[in-house]
Amino acid sequence: MRKSLFGFAVLTVSISLAHAQTERRDSAAILGVAAASLVPASLISAIVFLNQEAFWKYAKEVPFHVSNDPPYAMHIDKFSHFYGSAAGSDLMRYSYERVGLSDETSVWLGGGLTFAAGIAIEMEDARHGDDPEYGFSPGDAAADLVGASLPVLRHYYPVFNRLETKLSVWPSAAYKTGIYKSIADDYESQYYWLSFDLHGVTPLPAWLDLALGFSAEHLLRPANGLGYQVPPPNGIPSTDVFFGPDINLKGIPIEGSFWKGLMSVLSYVRIPFPALQFYPRTKFWWLR
Repeated sequence: MRKSLFGFAVLTVSISLAHAQTERRDSAAILGVAAASLVPASLISAIVFLNQEAFWKYAKEVPFHVSNDPPYAMHIDKFSHFYGSAAGSDLMRYSYERVGLSDETSVWLGGGLTFAAGIAIEMEDARHGDDPEYGFSPGDAAADLVGASLPVLRHYYPVFNRLETKLSVWPSAAYKTGIYKSIADDYESQYYWLSFDLHGVTPLPAWLDLALGFSAEHLLRPANGLGYQVPPPNGIPSTDVFFGPDINLKGIPIEGSFWKGLMSVLSYVRIPFPALQFYPRTKFWWLR
């Protein structure tokens, strides 16, 4: 694992340096791109390490297999893959742009490296067993691809700049009981949002968007670390869908490159705001 991880980090830097040599021949540019490559190398290394510590080292190795992608999380995990890939791809894009690579090269590097990392993780999942989550998941790979492609689509089709993907976290009752090792394992605590900028086509101001949110409840929980069981009380697992206003930090009229860069990162986090849940029941939430 450590050798493959080191090799992937070296490959990341090597690819980036090759692009830098094409666009800029001076040594300062090459060193700048090498420094920017620490961002994808660090992100990928961290994700692989976390997966190793949380999942892979507890599972036995099995022959390569494709999972049937059971709805253990009511497919909210697909939003997690989409969100993580979109955020990672955009952060890598921003890092390469800051050291002087062209917008086009930066978005393709960010998207390509992010998707490659997602496929590498799926390939590792495909080598482990003891859990229905394991296996190469076509659904996860598709979500990784769509998320990693979002910055690329924004580059070629500016209308996609009106779409933001965001995350908010509210500890669930399940998490508070200590069932999960971390809140990252509890999809009931995670809320994924698609926020739409309608400024210019509606009377909404530039700082106010409308958003659709997705979460889940009554999920199957770990049973002694192996497999899943229906949680008490015997609720029915369901996907929850929300609608509500959302703060668009990019629409706040403050100038400056530092502010713009900061808002690009913080725009992946939903500022707590009221929301209406309309599926599978109707309920108003003051903050979500």
